Amino acid sequence: MIVSVIRIKRIHTKILDIPIKRPHQFSTEKVSAKSFVLIKVELSNGVVGIGEGTTPGIWWNGESVETMKLVIDRYAAPLLLGENPVFIEKLMQKLNRQIRANHFAKATVEMALYDALGKMYGVPVHQLLGGLHLEKIPVRWALASGTPEGDIEEAISHVDAGHYDNFKTKSGKESPDDDALRNIRIAEGIRGRSSIGIDPNGSWDKVTVMKWMDAFFESGIDFLEQPLPPEDIRGLAQLAAMKKVPIMADESLATVQDAMRLAEEKAADIFSLKIHKSGGMKNTVRIAGIAQAAGISCFGGTSLESSIGTAACVHAYASISNLDYGSELFGPGWLADDPVKNPLTIKDGSILVPAGAGLGVELDEKKVRKYERKEEGVEIFQ
Repeated sequence: MIVSVIRIKRIHTKILDIPIKRPHQFSTEKVSAKSFVLIKVELSNGVVGIGEGTTPGIWWNGESVETMKLVIDRYAAPLLLGENPVFIEKLMQKLNRQIRANHFAKATVEMALYDALGKMYGVPVHQLLGGLHLEKIPVRWALASGTPEGDIEEAISHVDAGHYDNFKTKSGKESPDDDALRNIRIAEGIRGRSSIGIDPNGSWDKVTVMKWMDAFFESGIDFLEQPLPPEDIRGLAQLAAMKKVPIMADESLATVQDAMRLAEEKAADIFSLKIHKSGGMKNTVRIAGIAQAAGISCFGGTSLESSIGTAACVHAYASISNLDYGSELFGPGWLADDPVKNPLTIKDGSILVPAGAGLGVELDEKKVRKYERKEEGVEIFQ
């Protein structure tokens, strides 16, 4: 009896632009919509895996949805067509050898491959990553209304409604001193009800952080996420050595090599995990393992994905044992709409792990057509 080998038959990408519920202030820009690269990987047996690529912005990591689409269409797809999807590790190493960096684009491809294999085997993706450690993951909402009063009001309303228990703030738009004062004001405004972590996206300097560290500690700040520029590992280590407010590494952490250096330099108390910046779910699990060996806690970061990418994050994060600081997987609730029929939901401040095969979400083709950017998609055939 001859058993045919499953092959990757077709790869198709398109860009979606989906509005968000309210403008979101990052350190460098304010956005009112979110863009995604949607990828479909069709196997020779008819199974179709889906994935998505998205990024906070090209300012954050050097990739955009446009560059991701180009890399996948022109460079990744020709390397994958005709290959056996079972060998995901081998295929990802092939991409790594022939495409330098472009972690977000690679993570998008890996996501679709895992979704396809999960559907083919009839198991959730977390089973392909080692199995569950958590059935649900706490979610921390990001406050980014643009004013301390707005953030305080938003936080209290979420707590009173039972939506979220803890929060983080985005900083970097104002001067570091003004940012510090604003965050202390927010922390004091919700004291006794909740708490915040601060994310300046690498926009502060070491002297300013050291000056305000005692005040942050006294205000009950949970953590400082990437307070310094990504390359200032020594500065992060000096802040962590103060043993006041825990230091979280985000932009400084992408590869497993970054994780090793941060651990060796004692430059972080917490790792912010993100599947896109690390090139996929498997690399993210590897980074969490390095953190565990070094006694470093983990936080489930987000690139503000829809339910597609968020499901991938949940499968990866729920399979690790040192996710001590929960997550910020609020992407589906942040969007005004979601390109799937069964959006992920957050209940009592936590997000549940999808139970279906693959990623556990089903694409809504009507919504895809509604939000598709008006440019011709690219199909590549074997």
